[in-house]
Amino acid sequence: MSQENVTGKQPLIRYVNRQQMSWRAVDVEKLIGEDHPARAIWTLVGRLDLSSFYRVIESSAEEGGRPAFDPQARVMKQSDGGLALSYNAQISADAAHGLIVGAAVTQEANDSAQLLAAVDRMEERLKKKPQQMVADGGYTTRDNIEKMAGRGIDFLGSMEKTTSGATAPQRLPPSAFVYQSERNLYLCPEGKWLRSQGRHNNKRKRGMVAYRYEGRFSDCQPCVRKPECCPENQSQGRGLLRWEESATVAAFRGKMGSVEARAHSRRRGPVVEFCHAWIKTKLGLRQFHVRGLEKVGTELLWACLTYNLQQWIRLSKPDTAAAG
Repeated sequence: MSQENVTGKQPLIRYVNRQQMSWRAVDVEKLIGEDHPARAIWTLVGRLDLSSFYRVIESSAEEGGRPAFDPQARVMKQSDGGLALSYNAQISADAAHGLIVGAAVTQEANDSAQLLAAVDRMEERLKKKPQQMVADGGYTTRDNIEKMAGRGIDFLGSMEKTTSGATAPQRLPPSAFVYQSERNLYLCPEGKWLRSQGRHNNKRKRGMVAYRYEGRFSDCQPCVRKPECCPENQSQGRGLLRWEESATVAAFRGKMGSVEARAHSRRRGPVVEFCHAWIKTKLGLRQFHVRGLEKVGTELLWACLTYNLQQWIRLSKPDTAAAG
């Protein structure tokens, strides 16, 4: 029990955590069956010469062993909301058979930058590009939609609707201005017009087209609402940007509104998420056991190879139910 609080009315109590982790001995040999495909991997690894690997990490009289942290890992957000040194494992799976066709480990926490890299890996390994790719919202950006269309790949994903963005506090928001499409003008709350200034140069938001509108200085300067609308404008009137998605992104939204596209998109979870779940559950690989980007990537490849072996064995078995 800690000190009493400032008011002195009630003591501050810290309860004991009774759910601490405990160590127990586990016989790895008994975790899987005698005929499990993973034993073939164990046999192969047992024949490898790992002396060069151990020389790098073991301690000696001259110097200590490997550091207590991984200098190549990066701080990433975890599923529980916390932060930890991590790597981002990327897996691509074939929807027809559930086999893993691409795997890599990256130091980037953002998934959106990994979509085109996954396509490159599959093209290099399979000697052809995929006809269709399905990804979740983390990969579905306007930039990726444009690039996938440029490569001629049918891309399916989920993307949020366009928002107008944030507005500075105590300022008149863009939503207060009414757009009249037939005249291509904006009407301000005081009845003044904002006229089109043409297309706005925008290089950051790929897949979006911006058009700028501006009011007359002679209308804005004497306006009673100038302090809450455009107080910093000393030589021009209030300006607005109207955003439109490119034709490619608009076509993507239209496609994802179809029943067929939504049905294909729903197949992603049972295919690729099953790969992740199997590796975590059957192999116990919920966190990497080695350090360094290259070694972590090798561990992921071994796990994916083991998964593909068991999947190949399952697919090779005769369909006894159909035969009966």
